[in-house]
Amino acid sequence: MIRTLFRWLLLLALLSAICGPGMAAAEEGQIYTIKKGDTLWDLSKRFIDDPYYWPNVWAKNPAITNPHLIFPGQKIRILDGRLEIVPAYTEGESAAQPDQTPTITGPATKAAAGEMIQIRTSSKGNGFILTDEQPLGILADTTDNRVLISKNDLVFVKMTDPSDVTVGDTYGLYERGDKVIHPVTGESIGTMMQNLGALQVTEINGGTVTAKIIIAFREIERGAELFEYVPVQRDITLQRAETPAPGVIVAGRDERSTMSTNDVIFIDRGSNDGVKTGNLFYISRPRQVSKELFKQAGDLVLPDEVLGAAITVDTRATTATAVIIKSVKEAFPGDQTEMVTD
Repeated sequence: MIRTLFRWLLLLALLSAICGPGMAAAEEGQIYTIKKGDTLWDLSKRFIDDPYYWPNVWAKNPAITNPHLIFPGQKIRILDGRLEIVPAYTEGESAAQPDQTPTITGPATKAAAGEMIQIRTSSKGNGFILTDEQPLGILADTTDNRVLISKNDLVFVKMTDPSDVTVGDTYGLYERGDKVIHPVTGESIGTMMQNLGALQVTEINGGTVTAKIIIAFREIERGAELFEYVPVQRDITLQRAETPAPGVIVAGRDERSTMSTNDVIFIDRGSNDGVKTGNLFYISRPRQVSKELFKQAGDLVLPDEVLGAAITVDTRATTATAVIIKSVKEAFPGDQTEMVTD
């Protein structure tokens, strides 16, 4: 439903803010020549009222051999609510001429026709919301009594089950943050866990486990807890969600109260709800009826205000971590989320 409401919202915005012939609604079969600065995001918004259509443009146009690049002079055809790239070169010629400057289409970094679309995120050390997971160990001390611990330092760790540890094992290091309270229900969800880095076991001597810090996202101190190591993925494969799984943003990383492009957010839906890493979702909030409009139209139900889009980068049983890849307006805890299923 949010997709239909979103289309109506953009249509109203376009009708009220037309700034020239280039922004006019496209007629069926219209041909548009790409100009410097154009992106597939903008073209999708301009011609079919849906800026989130760009993954479909990549996947369904065999003429795009490297879909994260479009070139001035290329042409697009608008047909029946979809965009098609018109080949700007004959078979055997290079897609990019020497005097052409490529235009980056948006968050994706690579995806050839028929291949999986990938989104590049700039985030690292995202963290997660701890519910009922138990730590696998604790960082107890350093080999040289350092106060602050960083990359390549040797440390001693106390493991919950030393018999289950072998040399070469890698663990993530986390620090407990504040309790996460659901912004809508007021119930406790769990504890925010800040990702500090990772260590790798180098020696086991009886019950004493020695490890080396191999990744440090921030300063590490004694008492850091060990959990399963989840490598940070910069290139996330975009995959269609099986269910809308409507939910809300419950928190932002580093206790941020407002979130926009590239910010890390946490939502109250996870693998138990069918959410997977790589799912794209919209962020929205109910639109309030102004006093003037209420006087004229009464209790009118307006379409939700779409704030942007995000992609999940890690999923737990009941929560997921995501990165905002496009922001129209700032998002807040309590804003709605819904997975893209088409």
